[in-house]
Amino acid sequence: MATTMCDKPEIEYLDGRPYPKVSPKISHGLVQVALVAVVKACAGDRGIVVTEVRFDPGAIVGTKKTEFVPDVAFLSRERRERLTGHGREKPPLSPEIAIEVRSPSDNLRYLAKKISRYVATGSILALDVDPKARRIIAHAADGVREYYAGERFKHPALPWLQFDVDAVFADLDPS
Repeated sequence: MATTMCDKPEIEYLDGRPYPKVSPKISHGLVQVALVAVVKACAGDRGIVVTEVRFDPGAIVGTKKTEFVPDVAFLSRERRERLTGHGREKPPLSPEIAIEVRSPSDNLRYLAKKISRYVATGSILALDVDPKARRIIAHAADGVREYYAGERFKHPALPWLQFDVDAVFADLDPS
């Protein structure tokens, strides 16, 4: 009799405390794929865009275990080239762009702490993407900006990252 193996639920850690990743739904996946396409198109050959990769920003500050799995992440060519060994697969840092797509069951207190930690450990932008409100909240060292459907995303921290917010949410509406 054959047995099947199931993946364990993905767990993130903040200061040693475990937080299970929320199981995404179709809307989450559609927005995630759109974000990959948008960031990849804007980034060109500046770096890589990945989904669901484990980053270890706790290694930067030597805190208790802190590992995040952003929905979408951008890592520049320069930062990636400096990584060696195991760090090339599980970077010991925060990505330059960390993107979290909200799900209805997300723990918003944890999300706020995670976004704050991204920025504190090297993310130039941490994007909190809310499909329900069709809103992108951009967190950077200089503060927070909000972008809504019908607007253009432009942020001074990364001038090359410019796109229509509608492009991120376009597939949510059935044709």
